[in-house]
Amino acid sequence: MQIELNRVQELLDWVKTKLYLNTNVEKANKRYVKRGQVYNCYFGIGVGNEIQKLRPCIILQNNIGNAKSGNVVVAPITHTFKDIPSIKQIDTRYKENGTILLDGYANISNILCVSKGRLEDYITTLSVKEMKEIDIAIAVSLNIMHYYAKLKNNLEDKLKYLERVKSERNIAQDQIEELLKVSKCKDYCELKNFLEKCRQNF
Repeated sequence: MQIELNRVQELLDWVKTKLYLNTNVEKANKRYVKRGQVYNCYFGIGVGNEIQKLRPCIILQNNIGNAKSGNVVVAPITHTFKDIPSIKQIDTRYKENGTILLDGYANISNILCVSKGRLEDYITTLSVKEMKEIDIAIAVSLNIMHYYAKLKNNLEDKLKYLERVKSERNIAQDQIEELLKVSKCKDYCELKNFLEKCRQNF
């Protein structure tokens, strides 16, 4: 087995960084972050194709979890594009001087849980539209989209049923109003008695 010396040095440097980050965990745990915010994150040294190094990440965890837990669920932002549903482009943001503040792609296929101690500076907050697209990508990536599609279909069926009931009710009300005019009854109770007499006579 051959191990490159520069790789060993990278791992040693990462160990030193982890030791430093650990000294800051207690303070970091009190940090309040919100879903949709973007922070720089120390992902460190990974294995194989795991996400690595310091890079931006999106907070995906709900805000109750963010407030109570020392860990957060995040998705990394990279500059590697693949034409797959789990990769979503982030709108480019600029600093006041015109340089790029944030750009790239949210890599939903690399969602992971990290300590708040890994989070560095706050960068920006994604828009509601961007987070909605990311939520769809999460559902597709985790193979739960079919569940929501089924719920959507059930909801649409119920809405169509309610519209049909509403339409039939309106037709029935119009017919009752017409019967009130024709029979010259004053109210529904009188109309009911009138119809009952008609039924008995026929």
